[in-house]
Amino acid sequence: MNLTPFAVWRVASRTSSVLLACVALSLAACNPAYVSNTKIPFSPAKQEIAELIERYRVALERRDAESLREMTSDGYYENASTTDDPSDDYDARGLSEVLTKLKRQVKAVKYSIKINQIEVLESTAAVDVEYTGQYSFTYDERDRWATYADKNRITLRREDGAWKIVSGL
Repeated sequence: MNLTPFAVWRVASRTSSVLLACVALSLAACNPAYVSNTKIPFSPAKQEIAELIERYRVALERRDAESLREMTSDGYYENASTTDDPSDDYDARGLSEVLTKLKRQVKAVKYSIKINQIEVLESTAAVDVEYTGQYSFTYDERDRWATYADKNRITLRREDGAWKIVSGL
């Protein structure tokens, strides 16, 4: 068989195209399309934030005040969704008091979070979530369960290389 230079070029071009397509498919398969357990397009920052929200959920269920405090910024501030009433606002020190009180009063927690949106802008981020929960507490010497569900925005800031919650718990 006598191959002309043109025939050799055509075979090489086809082989290169097939090889290039295989490499592209392999690379595409390595990067996830979405942040874990969401329909949010993947980015490393968004994945890291979603993992923080999951650690928050687990710490809440475990009633682990220390882990919850470690996830929050020293600049934490909460207005309890009542912008016109400053009497229920608290900062990081107040958060520690709230967590200590809740740990004493709440006996068990079941909590789920659905992340609807993650917006990252340089060193800040906003996470829109829907959550449902149940908690057991003692009232008048009787154990009771309460259920709640709502939407919320958790605001984060990157501090010393890690995302920290600055509001929204």
